Amino acid sequence: MIQSIGKVFLIVITLASVGCWRDGALIINEPIGVVENSLNDIPVLMNENDIIGLSVIVIRENKVKIAKSFGYADLGLKKKINEHTVYKAASLGKPIFAYIVVSLAQQKKLDLDKPLYLYMGEEVVDSDPFSKEITARMVLSHTTGLPNLGKQVTPKFSFKPGSGFQYSGYGYQYLQDVIETIMQKSLNELAVKIVFEPLSMTASSYQWRKDYDDVVSSSYGDNAEKYEVNQEAKTGYAAWSLYTTPEDYSKFVTHIMHSSTESGSVASQLLKPTANVVKGVKWGLGWGIQDTTPHKSFWHWGSKAGFKHYVVAYPVEEIAVIVMTNSRKSFKIVDDIMVKSIGGSYPSYDWF
Repeated sequence: MIQSIGKVFLIVITLASVGCWRDGALIINEPIGVVENSLNDIPVLMNENDIIGLSVIVIRENKVKIAKSFGYADLGLKKKINEHTVYKAASLGKPIFAYIVVSLAQQKKLDLDKPLYLYMGEEVVDSDPFSKEITARMVLSHTTGLPNLGKQVTPKFSFKPGSGFQYSGYGYQYLQDVIETIMQKSLNELAVKIVFEPLSMTASSYQWRKDYDDVVSSSYGDNAEKYEVNQEAKTGYAAWSLYTTPEDYSKFVTHIMHSSTESGSVASQLLKPTANVVKGVKWGLGWGIQDTTPHKSFWHWGSKAGFKHYVVAYPVEEIAVIVMTNSRKSFKIVDDIMVKSIGGSYPSYDWF
């Protein structure tokens, strides 16, 4: 992931140099049958790019209109992807966590702008005064200055909290610790109560469930090489351990689209731009926000050990697309799938 502001701009410039051809109009009035037929050549793209399994959902009028799956959840066993296949959704868990945090703030369980140090009494970075400045709002908008999750044992601040943008899974993990301490409940318990049960997301969890044994997808690297799984997530992690299906996640996306127009709703707070990232891309709370035509859209991606996912939704137009895949090279064709399914132009795709 991105580790410095300078690196962000370098990547954007590099991508711009190879061409950004996504500039078409949204596909809103095209008959849904025509759109669905256009997706039937996805297996050709998959074969050309060494992609094993893929699912796509297209939402119109805030309802799922197309749900298609291609390829295999396990290539060796010839086990096909289907509507019950569970993907490891990686960072797609961050927007759900943001929803949980803002919901708790509305219940007065915490203050989004109160330093988290005052809840925990522990510094996220020892002997660094910046540790006492971090708030939940900064974490959810990636403005803490903390690094992303990785091999760095001792985190360091890249800038004064609140003064810049840097994608940070480490910050999300810290906020999760605070929330679990305040509520005396695990992340997954809170997710079940606040999101999964109310939205009937029966296949979703931040931690491993026994019933995933027969439905979870494997993931693949180059040359169809399967990634080895050493251990599933026995404890939930807001930044990376979400298990879900495309259909389940569509329930969350449609809820955000529908409720974002309600004044004071959790979704309306999540979609308020809070931090500038690069031209055309901002961050709200949990969700990325991008300048698209005719109206703004929200988005996020997920990436972990071969799993690659991308979600874009337009609340005003009530349309969205969810692409979930199990292969490392999948982002090579997600662009094409976006063009076929809803059209449009996506600054975020050139950034992440």
